[in-house]
Amino acid sequence: MILIKEYKLKKAVLYARVSSKEQEEGFSIPAQLKLLKHYARENKLKVVDEFIDAETAKKAGRKKFNEMVKFLKNNPDIKVVLCEKTDRLYRNFKDYCTIDDLDLEMHLVKENEIISKDSKSHQKFIHGIKVLMAKNYIDNLSEEIRKGMNEKINQGYYPSIAPLGYYNSVDLLNGERVKTIKVDDKSSSIIKRLFELYATGSFSLEDLTEYANKEGLRSRKGNILVKCTIHKMLKNPIYYGYFRWNNTLYKGKHPPIISKELFDSVQVSFNGHNRPKNPKKHKFAFSGLLTCGKCGCAITSEIKKGKYIYYHCTGYKGKCGNKLIREEALIEKFGEIVRKVKIDSNILVWLKEALKESHKDEKEYHDKQIENLQKQYTKYNDRLDRLYEDKLDGIITKEYYEEKSKTWLREQSNIFSTIEKHKKANTNYFEQGIKILELTQKLYSAYLQKSPKEKGQLVNLLLSNCTLDDGNLCPTYKKPFNLLVKGPSRILWWRRRDSNSRPKIFQ
Repeated sequence: MILIKEYKLKKAVLYARVSSKEQEEGFSIPAQLKLLKHYARENKLKVVDEFIDAETAKKAGRKKFNEMVKFLKNNPDIKVVLCEKTDRLYRNFKDYCTIDDLDLEMHLVKENEIISKDSKSHQKFIHGIKVLMAKNYIDNLSEEIRKGMNEKINQGYYPSIAPLGYYNSVDLLNGERVKTIKVDDKSSSIIKRLFELYATGSFSLEDLTEYANKEGLRSRKGNILVKCTIHKMLKNPIYYGYFRWNNTLYKGKHPPIISKELFDSVQVSFNGHNRPKNPKKHKFAFSGLLTCGKCGCAITSEIKKGKYIYYHCTGYKGKCGNKLIREEALIEKFGEIVRKVKIDSNILVWLKEALKESHKDEKEYHDKQIENLQKQYTKYNDRLDRLYEDKLDGIITKEYYEEKSKTWLREQSNIFSTIEKHKKANTNYFEQGIKILELTQKLYSAYLQKSPKEKGQLVNLLLSNCTLDDGNLCPTYKKPFNLLVKGPSRILWWRRRDSNSRPKIFQ
């Protein structure tokens, strides 16, 4: 008799849900299960399966809810769903329509309500209102989450998982826990090196990917890096102290790993790597360095008989009668031009002293510029703080705040970039000047040892222009090399100098 009675019990499934991990670890799920099982016993219902979801309101989809729907479709003899209340069962109208299509009885125990196709119209109407309220609760919760996130974003706090080179942290700010990102010392040094290498233009993304993996840089899941990851990294403004969110650039509170100037150099290198798919097979040593002394057209080059390289006028304006010249002869003539760039050793000592004194003036100038720029940067910082307070107090609109903050953040970015340039100029002025002076002492011997291509690069460093006229070269030297060329005019110039005047050769 007991088995027969149990066989006649109406079958049901049980569904419970919590909206956060904290509730899962508390008493909400056990309380729901206890209530629903007691109800099943009281109403002679046989629970054949249980489905329990524990997910956050902001996460899309419910795994166990979908499993329950599939189970009910595969078992059409089960027509009863037990749940605590409306907002536990539905999160939106899609859930409601999915359940309604299955022609079920929904027993909402706490609300003392049974909804089925036989329910009266006013019951269904009230139930629909409750579904709307459940949807409104979810939407409102998501909206509050977005509001809080946007508020933190506007303050400069990165709102997501930290990218490579950083790690997520939680700090106390005015008694409030704030999620931040901090620099990971080990991986950040590798990432900085990746930017530096790519900025040179001499390394491809494949090269950097190989380097990063050899250095032990890994993804968040511990996997080796691929080329597209390196590409995204080199395009990410977060590494110079900003971050992009919803197509808007924000100034971050996090410390930068690289300078804005280095980041910009990398973006320039990206353009340089977009070379034509079918480049010229042969790169001539002195291409682009010469113009015709007779008609002013460019001097071009070609290979004759498969091995001899000749340079001649393009003849764009018509035949001018200028003679062609073999590359070997051109190398010899350029060598004479390089040989003229030389400083006597006693003059070199004087120039170094003069450069030191000149550097003092240069440093004072850059220091003053940096001081003025830092004042401008602070001024914009104060403006942004006041603007944010005005937005909080409702004095200005959100649209006005976003428009002005973007403008002022852009100004700050430009100021920061200019400061970095002044710092670099301040540091490099003296060092580069000394290197140039010392280079002239061994320039010709270095020229003789280089390959034709390297000879062309060295000549390009010295000359701003050079004309070719019937095999004769007429050079125009770049600064400061124009003042270092040996010859009668230069000797007279050195003799005329006195103790109260010195040349500013590195302007």
